[in-house]
Amino acid sequence: MSTHFQHLLLLVKKLGIAFLVYTICRLLFYSFNANHFTDVEFGAFFYGLRFDLMSISFLFAPVILLHIIPFPFRNNKGYLKAINFFFYVGIVLSIFLNMIDVVYFDFALKRSTADLFQIVKTGDDFLTLLPSYILDFWYAFLLFGLLIWFAAFLHKKYIPAHLPKAQYNPKAYGIHSLLFVFALALTVVGMRGGFQYMPLSIINAGQYVQAQNIPVVLNTPFTVLKTLETKSLEQRNYFDSATLNNIYTPEKTLATTGKFKGKNVVLIILESFAKEYVGALNNQQGYTPFIDSLLGHSLVFTNAFANGQRSIESLPSLLTGLPQLMSMPYVLSNYSSNTLDGIPKLLKNQGYNTSFYHSGKNGTMGFNGFVGATGIDEYYGFDEFPENEKLYDGHWGIFDEPYLQYFANELNNRKQPFFSSVFTISSHHPYVIPAQHQGKFPKGTLPLHESVGYTDYALKQFFATAQKMPWFKNTLFVFSADHSAPSVEPKHTSRMGRFAIPIFFFDPNETLKGRNDKYFQQIDVSATLAELTACTTTLTTFGNSAFSNTPRYVVNFVNNTYQITYKNCFLIFDGSNTIAVYDVETDPATTHNIIAEQPDSFKPIVAEAEILLKAIIQQYNNRLIHNQLSSSK
Repeated sequence: MSTHFQHLLLLVKKLGIAFLVYTICRLLFYSFNANHFTDVEFGAFFYGLRFDLMSISFLFAPVILLHIIPFPFRNNKGYLKAINFFFYVGIVLSIFLNMIDVVYFDFALKRSTADLFQIVKTGDDFLTLLPSYILDFWYAFLLFGLLIWFAAFLHKKYIPAHLPKAQYNPKAYGIHSLLFVFALALTVVGMRGGFQYMPLSIINAGQYVQAQNIPVVLNTPFTVLKTLETKSLEQRNYFDSATLNNIYTPEKTLATTGKFKGKNVVLIILESFAKEYVGALNNQQGYTPFIDSLLGHSLVFTNAFANGQRSIESLPSLLTGLPQLMSMPYVLSNYSSNTLDGIPKLLKNQGYNTSFYHSGKNGTMGFNGFVGATGIDEYYGFDEFPENEKLYDGHWGIFDEPYLQYFANELNNRKQPFFSSVFTISSHHPYVIPAQHQGKFPKGTLPLHESVGYTDYALKQFFATAQKMPWFKNTLFVFSADHSAPSVEPKHTSRMGRFAIPIFFFDPNETLKGRNDKYFQQIDVSATLAELTACTTTLTTFGNSAFSNTPRYVVNFVNNTYQITYKNCFLIFDGSNTIAVYDVETDPATTHNIIAEQPDSFKPIVAEAEILLKAIIQQYNNRLIHNQLSSSK
């Protein structure tokens, strides 16, 4: 056998090992996250090979190139060792990235993208938490090692360490050069994911499976590679300017009821609280007895949703009415220096004292930088907390109970009126609660249920202290989760339901109470507060006041596709076409895509939803690109 054919055979074997490893990783990913997917067919694993091809073509490009170049020195011992080195680099990277989502998908509910590493670099939480990750997810690290060992075993068994020296003549050079060009062309095709007009992208996975099963088809190296250069938004032109503004505009005129004009506002952001955890919102089955009791005296939004999937995505939504509709979190994007109409800034202009409290490490998620851009004057983190080392949870920051007590007392030092926000942390993985409280709260069926009970208890203690304070009766309290978290019920694990969270407003004087069953999302909070406090008459926001008559909707961005919940329609859109449609009245778990079989009576609603979503996307992209998201500009 000629040298070149020997190298082609070795290359095929090495790539075969890589494809086998990717398949095993996909099976592991599905096995550990099967509860998030519905009716996954065998074809999903088969079609995934196409996405594996693209990842392998990129990560193993040095291996491919070194094997196919038509020179006799390829058989040298040192050269073969170099090829093997690049093979192991590709294998380790592939396994490492795929194993991240074996455990992380349960929290993020999407395949990881390049922004994950940007988030890791923001603050020093990753290194601090690494020991607990190793302890809690030891099985992932064990599988990581076993897969590397398995790949090395196959490589050693089927790939010879030595090849005989090769002698080339002109004819051999010609043949080898033709094979080089052929193999290189195949590699380029592999990097594009096939012969189609456009390179394979994340949304192409929707061609093969239901939208909620897209992550099964994908692999994490692919989603990371495809988002490495995703830095700028694309200008959208679905509609001309006049038509666009008639369909949807973020420039809102508020009724400014002024019911709470001059009142203090306290925003309490609950880490990782799914709607399912709150008994009063889940047929009395939950882990939050205090919140349940508070809801009876509050204005409760029973159909409330987060706009993002991570803590870093929640603050722009809650404070400025800007949803997360791009792959990169706004805080880390090219547009993070844009001017936004944040509710803290608007209240500050009315003489409010503004502050933000977070017991996590200073710099976590870029919170300290972002809240300043929204008009918050004072940021307090882990460093500012007295006795922080004594009450440190060992992972993220200060336990919720002592920190909320500190927050209650800190508000006594605020000049009224004030706007202040506090972000809890104890219900974040690894779900640690103080030793003296262990065993006091129901363990539930998920690891975080006990910590949710502890945070609920911490809130009860906070209110026991706060109600004795002189500012208490003069304060409107706003509660919202930052994002949802793992749930059990199918309607809460679906692509729509996984964003369901508790949001409610509590007025100690009970002048604001009741149930609001309309769709309500995090981006609606700032518009609602602006209207209640009469801090402005105009506002540029993607949210709507809870008291307006504007048609309600919920928007999200998942796996590089957009989704909107509008009336009884849940629609998924890839930027060009609607790829899935569900009737949430008859199918609350969104398991049956009726895009091809929707009844005639449903089609007008679908058309409305798609038009509205396109208009929102166009306003979002174009206004971010041109920095046009502030009424003051």
